[in-house]
Amino acid sequence: MPAPRTTADAPPGVSGAVTATDLRLRIGDVAARAGVSTRTLRYYEELGLLRPSGRTLGGERRYEASDLTKLERIIELKKAMGMNLEEVKEFLASEDRLAELRAAYHAHRDQSTKAAREHQHAILEEAIALRRALADQLDATLARIKAFRSQIQAEAERCRQLLDELG
Repeated sequence: MPAPRTTADAPPGVSGAVTATDLRLRIGDVAARAGVSTRTLRYYEELGLLRPSGRTLGGERRYEASDLTKLERIIELKKAMGMNLEEVKEFLASEDRLAELRAAYHAHRDQSTKAAREHQHAILEEAIALRRALADQLDATLARIKAFRSQIQAEAERCRQLLDELG
């Protein structure tokens, strides 16, 4: 039985190489589960939206459950919210930063020094600014959707008027 491959066995520049016992998903499996093409996954990687958790020693992409969750979030933001890929990237970056802030806040939560309170204050101020920016981004997206909906309704009304004129 061959020894499991590890990150230490990986060539320079290949991080997160998987072991033989890892249960990471292949690109085709992830694409099929998410209903996208493998090319889409590669494109998302090129854009920095979704990176595989690791690669085999042969360079094959491997994805974990957390990667699939992130992909589902990308698809949700694109389809349900109507965001373009640049907006999705900005939105995800803000969410990632909020997660970092949350962890930093909790790491200092039990400290009662003045410096710790000032640090928590700064964290909360940044979190408020990020959340407001996310809300503004959603408002802009919703405004575009609403304007598009109004246009469709106006065109439908115009068709109704033409139908009425035909008698």
